[in-house]
Formats: sequence, structure tokens, C-alpha cells
Amino acid sequence: MSTINSDTRRFGNLSERQLLLLATFLPFTAFFTLVWILPVGYALWMSLLNDPTGAATFAGLSNYTSILVEGTFLKFLWNSIVYAVSTTVLSLVVGLGLALVVNQQIRGGNVLRTMMIFPYLLPTLVVIFIWKFILDPNIGVLNQWLLQLGLIESPIAFFSTLQWAMASVVVTSVWKFGSFAFFILLARLQAIDPDLYERARVEGASTWQAFRDITLPHLRGAILIILLVRGIWMFNKFDIIYLATRGGPLEATTTLPIRVYELAFNAVNFGGATALAGIMFFLLAGVAVVYFYVFEPEKEVAH
Repeated sequence: MSTINSDTRRFGNLSERQLLLLATFLPFTAFFTLVWILPVGYALWMSLLNDPTGAATFAGLSNYTSILVEGTFLKFLWNSIVYAVSTTVLSLVVGLGLALVVNQQIRGGNVLRTMMIFPYLLPTLVVIFIWKFILDPNIGVLNQWLLQLGLIESPIAFFSTLQWAMASVVVTSVWKFGSFAFFILLARLQAIDPDLYERARVEGASTWQAFRDITLPHLRGAILIILLVRGIWMFNKFDIIYLATRGGPLEATTTLPIRVYELAFNAVNFGGATALAGIMFFLLAGVAVVYFYVFEPEKEVAH
């Protein structure tokens, strides 16, 4: 009885605002712990075991050291960086260019806006089928055009050559995911006060000056968010590369997610696979920390 009275007095001393914060915070904390902290913690624990699926024994950091001293680790890391950076930057450039065009209220702008969502909605398998057809060395349209224009002497197997495999995967990814940047930037462009451009015109500013001094500062927050979210997403991307090239030819498109799959299901090295996934987690966490420290996106929201 005294315990109940004590609990009642304890909660009775809290204000309504504090009780509301407590009622809101506790379910959020429980949900966050359940869907994020526990899975990540369990995965990191598995990376410290010899064989997480069998008679597991504690291996310490040996899985991590064996991955890091592998001669191919830096190659796969470089492939991941090239793929993530190139797809993110190109998606941003393409999305910004098209958003600027559509924002000018040109004829056909609504049609272009509608068409931009289609690649994003298509299943990845369909996207790969389309681009494998376009880039096919025998019946692909691109090879036919290049041959007719005299730019190449023989057809190119884009997805199967060391020179073109990564570029082909990047183009395919930009085509599918470019609309992500397009819609974010278009929404931000349409929120800019048109009077700012009118005043700039009156003061004699050129189109480039208006873009540099008005458009870009207003888009800075959206651009930074796209770079972070899309960069992390593409660094972890698995399906497009696997379906297009299986990481080939000669590991030219093998990224860290592809390597995790190979270690787990081809080499049956689950300890190494979880350790490599852990390395990816720490790398991306470090990038996110640097991003928030250097660019301070919360100031963009405050302004």
C-alpha cells in the first residue's frame, strides 16, 4: 500500500507537460530500441563470432582484421565510393537541370513532371531489362546509333567490359533514381518568392547571377539532404549492380554490398560477411557525423 502511495506521489509531482513528454518519449524509445538498436547491436555481436550460424565461438576482432588486410578490400571500397559518388552527383545534376526547366512553366512541363516519376516506380528488374536491351551489343539501340554515326567500329558489350561496366551501371541507376532529386528540388524551387527574381532583374542581374545569388542559396539545404541520403542509399545499393553484372567483369563492379553477399552465400563465411557489414556501418556513421558537423543542416531548417 505504501509503495502505491509513493508511486502516486511521484507522478503527482510531475506537471501535465512533463507527463505528456514522458508518455511520448517512452514509446518512441521502445520503438527505436526494437527496430534499430537491437538489430544493429545483434549484427555487430555476430561479427565478433567465428560462425554465427553454427557452433559460434568468440573471435574478437579477427573477422575485421582479416577483411581489412585482404588485398581486395580497398578495391571494393573504391568501387563503392565511385558508384555512390557518381550516381549521387549525376542524379543531382540531372534532377536540378530538369527541375529548373519545369519550374519555368514551359509547354509540356506537366508531361515531363509526370514522366519523371515512372522510372522511380518501375521494379528494378524491369529497369535492368530495359537497359540491357538498350545497351545490348547485338540488338541494342545505342550500339546501332553509334555504328551508324561512325563513332565506333564494332558493337560494345557495355555491361561486360572492364571499361564500360561501371559507367553502364551508373547510367542505369541515374535513370531510375534521378527523379528523387528532381522532385525535392522542384518543390524547393516553387517555394522561392518570385519577387526576389523580379527585384534582381530590375537591378540588372543576369540569369547566372540570379541563379547564383538567389536560387542556389535557397536550394542549399535540399542539395545537402540529397547528397547525404542518396549517397548513403547508393553506397548500400545491391540489387541494380547484382542484377546487371553480378559484380563483374573481373570484379570491376563489385562493391562492398556485393562482397558481403559473396562472403555470406558463396564463401559461406558469415563471420566475415557480418564484419564487412559492420565496417560499412562504421564508415557511413563516420560520414554522417562529419556531414552534420561540417554542414550543420539544422541551421538550414531554423532559417
